Amino acid sequence: MKKLLINIVLLVTLITSAAYASDNSLNSVIIEGTTSGTYHIILRSDRVANVKKTVQEDGTLLLELKNISTSLNLDTKYVNTNAIDNVVVENTSNNGVNIYIQAPEAEKADIIFDTPAAPPVVVSDGISKNQIGWIAAAFLVICLAAGSFKKSVENDAKETFKNDLTEREIKFYKEYKSDIITSAKIDNKIKERLAKARIANITQKAATLRSLQKMSMK
Repeated sequence: MKKLLINIVLLVTLITSAAYASDNSLNSVIIEGTTSGTYHIILRSDRVANVKKTVQEDGTLLLELKNISTSLNLDTKYVNTNAIDNVVVENTSNNGVNIYIQAPEAEKADIIFDTPAAPPVVVSDGISKNQIGWIAAAFLVICLAAGSFKKSVENDAKETFKNDLTEREIKFYKEYKSDIITSAKIDNKIKERLAKARIANITQKAATLRSLQKMSMK
């Protein structure tokens, strides 16, 4: 499980490195001898880069680094070893770095990236098919999780919009109903006033007619 997590971190780092290749610099190359007679080739850089490891016909170890460039103050150090014949570091035209190492059994060396933001990462000449399968599966799980999260967010947004719309409709209905009731009350008051006015007018006319009749009888 730990190895899988390291592979996932490495994959994400490589993807990030590809996107920001111009910001990844190789600052130092350290060749450290081990008690078993092999070497640790420690590459100090801003981020982990993709490495292709090949051995040329004359026995020279070639490390091809992708999406990286050498820093202006690049230095080479040798620790616990005096068997290194030659080390050459050069920038390539395709935004990469080639490192040539001439030393006995250099092909057995372990390649280690030492970056500021993560613990040292041991890389090899490519990744095995089994590791590729695990990384692909992990990447697929991450994509599915991201898709599920996005879908969940969209569903929550739709539900929230639906609830907001329902609340607005209820509020609008209540306000509309209140306006109708208010209008009905106003209409009733107007009708009552008009009715009272008509009754008063009729009463006044009746009284006037009675007064006229009394006057004519005199």
